[in-house]
Amino acid sequence: MKGRKVTPMHKIFYKIGEVAELLGIEQYTLRYLEHSLRLKIQRDERGDRLYSESDLDTFKLILKLKNEKGLNTTAIKLALENMESSPESELPATPSPNNVNISEMVSVAKRIVEQNDELLMQNARLEKRIQDLENKIDKKEQERQSKIDEFISLWRAEQERNKSWLSKLRGK
Repeated sequence: MKGRKVTPMHKIFYKIGEVAELLGIEQYTLRYLEHSLRLKIQRDERGDRLYSESDLDTFKLILKLKNEKGLNTTAIKLALENMESSPESELPATPSPNNVNISEMVSVAKRIVEQNDELLMQNARLEKRIQDLENKIDKKEQERQSKIDEFISLWRAEQERNKSWLSKLRGK
């Protein structure tokens, strides 16, 4: 790829357009994820982003958690922080391709998915409780409206009976 940059240590860096193309997303999505997840992306002397293989792997994990597991950026940020600060983790804060512990990443991702699934189940239970309560409220409202209608009907009948003979002749 024409925009690739190779440093003296033979480390390959990608420009934002290349990464967006490799991941099948838009450049603004990369910038959004970088900003919202507070990712530290290296920059060149002009301020252009330089994505390493490690950054590319991180974005692949982020997109997998987002698209396949349905996690939002807050949950993904927590997952990334958990990976960085986990005591049993062998991953440094900014992993390089040589020391990325894939099994640890998978383990953390599984824990996140399990927590997400539990939250989704709790959400479903809460939604059912809310729906049940709304149904009860609707039923009470219908009963209330029925009583009001019955009362109005009785009141009108009583008013009709108490009309004077003169007002009955006038049709009022």
